[in-house]
Amino acid sequence: MSYASLPVRLLTARHLLRASARCSAPMSFVLNRQTQRRWLASEPQRHEFQAETKNLMDIVAKSLYSHSEVFVRELISNASDALEKRRYAELKGDVAEGPSEIRITTNKDKRLITFEDTGIGMNREDLVKFLGTIAKSGSKDFIENNKENAEAVIGQFGVGFYSAFMVADSVVVTTRKVGSAPEEGLRWTWNGDNSYEIAETSDLPTGTKIEIRLKVGDSATYSEEDRIKEVINKYSYFVSAPILVNGERVNNLNAIWTMQAREVNKEMHETFFKQLVKTQGKQEMFTRPQYTIHFQTDTPISLRSVIYIPQSQFNQLSFMAQQKMCGLSLYARRVLIKPDAQELIPNYLRFVIGVVDSEDIPLNLSREMLQNNPVLRKLRKIITDKILGTLQSEMKKDPVKYSDFFKNYSLYFKEGVVTEQDQGIKEEVAKLLLFESSSKKAGELTSLGDYVKRMQEGQKEIYYMYANNRQLAESSPYYEVIKSQNKEVLFLYDPADEVVFLGLGQFSMKQLVPVEKWAQEEAEKVGSDDKKDNKDFRDNEKKELLDWMKETLGSVRVAEISGNHRPSDHPVMVTVLDMGAARHFLRTGEIKDMEHLVYFKPHVHVNLTHPLVKAMYKMRKTDKETAAILAEQIYDNALITAGLIKDTSRMVGRLNKLLTSLAGNKGSSTILTP
Repeated sequence: MSYASLPVRLLTARHLLRASARCSAPMSFVLNRQTQRRWLASEPQRHEFQAETKNLMDIVAKSLYSHSEVFVRELISNASDALEKRRYAELKGDVAEGPSEIRITTNKDKRLITFEDTGIGMNREDLVKFLGTIAKSGSKDFIENNKENAEAVIGQFGVGFYSAFMVADSVVVTTRKVGSAPEEGLRWTWNGDNSYEIAETSDLPTGTKIEIRLKVGDSATYSEEDRIKEVINKYSYFVSAPILVNGERVNNLNAIWTMQAREVNKEMHETFFKQLVKTQGKQEMFTRPQYTIHFQTDTPISLRSVIYIPQSQFNQLSFMAQQKMCGLSLYARRVLIKPDAQELIPNYLRFVIGVVDSEDIPLNLSREMLQNNPVLRKLRKIITDKILGTLQSEMKKDPVKYSDFFKNYSLYFKEGVVTEQDQGIKEEVAKLLLFESSSKKAGELTSLGDYVKRMQEGQKEIYYMYANNRQLAESSPYYEVIKSQNKEVLFLYDPADEVVFLGLGQFSMKQLVPVEKWAQEEAEKVGSDDKKDNKDFRDNEKKELLDWMKETLGSVRVAEISGNHRPSDHPVMVTVLDMGAARHFLRTGEIKDMEHLVYFKPHVHVNLTHPLVKAMYKMRKTDKETAAILAEQIYDNALITAGLIKDTSRMVGRLNKLLTSLAGNKGSSTILTP
């Protein structure tokens, strides 16, 4: 059969060239060299994927992406990059302006999904280089690398393109580069094996179209319109270009974190905040932001961020429920990389809600890579410093508003002081704490920083005291001692505060000292300075009384005992080695009631000037049993004052005995008379 007898539509380029070479008569048409090359090129050319690309495809399928849905995110991101590169070429005047949008169509019956953009497009060299090899993708990299090379290759896809292979039986890419002739379109085809084909095709618009035939099973759900919209809302809602799904635009809200702070008003922030809490399923918890942090920086890394601190009515359940939650989402070039990005902030700041976007973050990060990425470590420091610094400024700017905020969020900051390992960061978090103070009215709060500013000249310690309320604090024997020297004391009413101060240790180069410890040292000084001619007790009487009390109470309850003649409303004061730790262990049940006394070795300070002590000294000679009961009651009263006893029920019987004795000796003038 001669070539002339074949229909023209069946003739290939090679057939025509062979016929031309063998035909003795001139052909009815002439093939110049350019036409020959074009016809030869129009025949599909098969290429093998490079070895590293095959490995990459395996990595993508097995471990690089946590969920198959991210292929939607990746292809939209690539389309967005292509649009950005076209816009860059337009700004340079290299190409005419054109439409800018991303179109997605689905066909459930045929298990098809198509992504189409009006971006820069690709030529044959681009297809071979960027769809057959591993390449980087990113508008920032592109612009930086092309400052001096205007003809550099653009339109690259990079690693993200291969995410489609997780869900695809086949992939067809048709593309035409901006500036090329209509007949210079290309078709790239992969049918599931280790090779791909490239063929020329004509009459294509500029840009790129990716048609994916999905695998049977779970992957086929991506041919459903609602499923695709769901994924776009999750990952790509804030891509700057319009995204249309079956002709309907699905992203209508601007990525306000990319705008200048002065361009965004309160209403825009509230609308954006509602979108974020809706996406995170927290719309019932939060209604509007209380503080807004909108900032941008390019050094040491590129960062665009909007962070909100919501108005919230704190409760213990919400605090516990958020233990493993984080309201920050990590974006790269407006594309969601990871919601609930716990790597961006320390756990105690998990109450914030917002977006962090950095062009320095690669899109294709696995969970392990996120944890080890050096850029993320820098982001974490920048964001943490910004949040803490903003709150410190707000505290100074509007103390009343901050005080209301602190009531709802104080437990998070206390957690931060306890869990942070770096002392510098501990103190930055501690600057946000508020307490009542002996130098302020009841209900008025102050900070550690303000306390330091008010310290007496030469004072090197910050004094604090735990009590259930202010009345108990001010009536305490420990406060009584320090008050006489006009020293300011911070009152801690929350048991967690005591743990916080134990964990903090110091602030602004000043040691945090519990009043009980200071009072113990001061009482010992007073005891050693007692004058020998004191008329309350002679030395032998003092020794006799103290020895009797120690014997009566036992060595467990009294490791050490001393007397002083300091005027006080309290007959006895008890101090231990570490009062705060003792109370904490007792509170948490790690040590049973009264067992803690064995570990903390109580020191009993007896006020020899108190009428009750004088009466007890006399009573032990006339009514030894009642005197012993009185000594035990006085001791337990001191433990209650110190917060070192939980079960007080055993006192009931003892008090009844004392009252009975008092009633039976009603006519006696010596029962409780010194």
